[in-house]
Amino acid sequence: MASRGKTVQLDHMYVADFETCDADTLYKIDEKTGKPIMNQKVWLAGFKNLATMKSTYFYNLDDFMNTILARGDNQNTEYAVHNLKFDGSYVLPWLFTNGYTITHSKPQPKQFSVLVDNRNAWYSITIQVTKRRRVLLWDSVKLFPMGLEYVPDVYSTPTHKIQEDSDFYEAYRPDGYVPNDREISYFENDLQVPAEALNEHIKHNGLRFKKTQASQAFYNFEQSFKAWKWRFPALSLEQDKSIRKAYWGGIAYVPKDKAGKDFYRIGIFDINSSYPDKAANYRLPYGECLSELGEGHHPNMSKFWIAEALVEFELLPNCLPCIPKKAILEGEIIEDKEIDTDKWLDNSEGIVRMTFSCIDYETIQKSYKLTVWRWCWSMHWAWKKHREVAAFVYKNNDIKVNYSKLAKLEKAKDNPDLEKLAYYNTMRNRAKTDNNGFYGKFGEDVIKEGKTPYWEGGEIVWKLDRKEEQSENKRKFLPVAIAITAWGRQQLVTMANILGEHFLYSDTDSIHYLLSGHYKIEQAIKEGIFEVHDEKLGAWKLEGKAVQGRYLRAKCYMEEIINEKTGKTKLEATVAGLPADKHSGLFSKKRSCLNWDNFHIGTEIPSNETNKLRTVRTATGNKLIPTHFQIKEKDVLFA
Repeated sequence: MASRGKTVQLDHMYVADFETCDADTLYKIDEKTGKPIMNQKVWLAGFKNLATMKSTYFYNLDDFMNTILARGDNQNTEYAVHNLKFDGSYVLPWLFTNGYTITHSKPQPKQFSVLVDNRNAWYSITIQVTKRRRVLLWDSVKLFPMGLEYVPDVYSTPTHKIQEDSDFYEAYRPDGYVPNDREISYFENDLQVPAEALNEHIKHNGLRFKKTQASQAFYNFEQSFKAWKWRFPALSLEQDKSIRKAYWGGIAYVPKDKAGKDFYRIGIFDINSSYPDKAANYRLPYGECLSELGEGHHPNMSKFWIAEALVEFELLPNCLPCIPKKAILEGEIIEDKEIDTDKWLDNSEGIVRMTFSCIDYETIQKSYKLTVWRWCWSMHWAWKKHREVAAFVYKNNDIKVNYSKLAKLEKAKDNPDLEKLAYYNTMRNRAKTDNNGFYGKFGEDVIKEGKTPYWEGGEIVWKLDRKEEQSENKRKFLPVAIAITAWGRQQLVTMANILGEHFLYSDTDSIHYLLSGHYKIEQAIKEGIFEVHDEKLGAWKLEGKAVQGRYLRAKCYMEEIINEKTGKTKLEATVAGLPADKHSGLFSKKRSCLNWDNFHIGTEIPSNETNKLRTVRTATGNKLIPTHFQIKEKDVLFA
């Protein structure tokens, strides 16, 4: 990220962190609780140099900021902050009140820019100190998307986060407070954990590593297939805009007649690396658009195509809906506010204008009675399987499988070699991350919208006023992303429709079903419709069984999972927006505040039981406050 073509060296790379608490001045009375919200302050700040691993501490924000912005050796520096969205909320007011101004373009001396997108995801703050010196604060959560507690698992680094009680985090520290040994030890640990992980990451990816997980994965793909831009050329802005409505996500769905009811003897199947499999083993579009057909012309079925058409559709009995609301451009179903719809539509409620791909055209006909009244337009591309993409996917998959086996064997030894175990886990995690991260970049937006902070009335005011069109050199190839996700949905829909009335729930690459319908799966395997295998890419795998399950809506269900070896059961709950129990694991589904008695639409969990925090903005920085959680009939994220 250095200027003049130079890469920032390790001795100018740091991790940084803040500890914050209430200040002495009132900001406002909280509308939700009626309690006072005080302005916030930094009582402990610091950074650790990645080359020397030496830490420097400060007892207020002024000293920290003045130090990182000092002229020094006039070289660029980078500071990784784990959760820049929080710590950055303290940096921005400081910059505004200390002579710095915001800019949308490349910052000049005493200017800064921010990269915060329209979804309020923070990426970086770039501060230009002098003509030659720039300071970058970047969000390491985008590279290691997990709480600090779980960062050591990425590269099996030795230091683990220290856990403290709520009194420690909520304690008031007066101005001029000097931290005690316990507090310094805790803070030093919070610097050591990300510093170790970043150093390991740099060992594997070099000093010019990318600052997000997806970007790093795609960069690694680029290195394995250097001619990818010739194979997958950038679309024009007009082409991208026309076909983007055909880019749909995974299907999370529970049938209306099964929602909220209890079911027993349940099987759970997952697809092994569904999207990487589709990238490697299925036909994908490539090259320039071959032809565009106008109104009244049926698309060429020998090509990959994306079309807009006037259609009607109605879901067939016991079939999985696979047409999302976002695909509809015109029609009463989206214009009439009285019509209540889910994300995945059962019925078009009349003729609608819809954009879809040839793969989804096939899939839709598996689930709906579909009538195409008129083809409006269609774009066509050649398509084939790409051996270069397959080589990248299979190389990573082989590494993941082989090193997983080695790690399992090493762990089973009476005296396992910890260095070997760390290396095996590192190699496995890197390969898995690359396979799961690279393909999504093909669907990246061409028009990037973002927010800008302004200083008005003594506090930060955000405005959605930044819109940037990606240069042709930076654009990816959207048809590939459309095809990969469409193939994934087709595999899911095929399984769900075979199960029919025995289907209970789906989520992107998993199926939950009544075991009484397992004979249907066995018959489908005999007929070669799909394959079951524990490791094979794209095959279905029996992930587990549950003695009981209840499915309320998308991303909201509870199951009592049985360990068939021990016969013991454990209660697991997936609820979007409600954190799992503290310290229960990165992918934990343990939510002790929920049980069979209270797991219903409308249940409200009090703030002292949820582990959920809401952000309250103050003039000097954000404050995190425990908050309640209600299980709603529709979640705004998935409706």
